[in-house]
Amino acid sequence: MVFNLTQASSVPMNLDRGTTTLLFGPHNGARNVDIHINVIALDAGCGPCHYHERSENVYIVLEGSLEVWIEGVRYILGRDDVAFIPAGLRHCAGTAADSSKPARVIEIYAPPGPDFHVVDDQDRTCGA
Repeated sequence: MVFNLTQASSVPMNLDRGTTTLLFGPHNGARNVDIHINVIALDAGCGPCHYHERSENVYIVLEGSLEVWIEGVRYILGRDDVAFIPAGLRHCAGTAADSSKPARVIEIYAPPGPDFHVVDDQDRTCGA
């Protein structure tokens, strides 16, 4: 399947944190991976601390600055930075507080499907 990004569907992110542009995933026949672009609003915060029991995550920052907490360790990712989060690790991510624009991030999630386990909705540092 080949298409232009302008043809991809966008949907609201959970908790109204921004938008997700759907690229490849179960919605268009991909069985082993979900690839999308998240644009996370400036005021969205890091979202709930969670883990994926079987899915791995990759974040690739295209624009802005992304704050990511992984097992209590804080990372600030800028343009062209890449993060890999193995299955089972507690994490959360959002546009960094000092960013002048929303974070625009390619997210790769494999395998796809419902695998989002909230640890503590109030714990934005994921174990710090």
